[in-house]
Amino acid sequence: MPRTGLSAEQLKEKAIDATLVRVRRDGHDKVRLSDVARDIGVSHAALYPHFADKAALFDAMLERWLRDSTESLAAVTRRSGDAQARIVDWFVTLYRMKRSRALDDPAPFRAFDVASAVEKPFAIAHVKDLLGQLQELLAEAGVKDAREKADLLFRATAAFHHPTLVTQSAHDDLEPQLRAIVRLMLRGMTSK
Repeated sequence: MPRTGLSAEQLKEKAIDATLVRVRRDGHDKVRLSDVARDIGVSHAALYPHFADKAALFDAMLERWLRDSTESLAAVTRRSGDAQARIVDWFVTLYRMKRSRALDDPAPFRAFDVASAVEKPFAIAHVKDLLGQLQELLAEAGVKDAREKADLLFRATAAFHHPTLVTQSAHDDLEPQLRAIVRLMLRGMTSK
């Protein structure tokens, strides 16, 4: 245990929590590792074993932030019932989360947008996880070539989940259009 009385994992989580608070308050450009360390009562040197620099700390914050999204969508995937209805629900859940974060938690959402644009490994892994969930649902719905179709459907609905595009339209509720697009594409994918 470090002299803080916290385990290494506790210190790491506390630093991530403090970073999220600072990002929300000051924006991601103004957050410094030394400020986060001061907020949690340690020297900035105590953070270096866990985060090589500010970018690594931000990556950890966003990775945890995205994990919540991935888990919420996985819950939709695991539900019972009609697979096509769950696919629509999956997209609606994704859209609602992204839109809510764009409106209610804009600073971390902008940081996520930047991370996505520079193709950070955790952002790539997040998309891969989402595509895996979607592929599983499509296969359950009887869609042939589910992997290929998952990619196609995900790309076709980018306006409803890509961070830049969601931010641009967040003040408009596009959920009815999303539902119609997904249903239309599913009808085409499942027709004989």
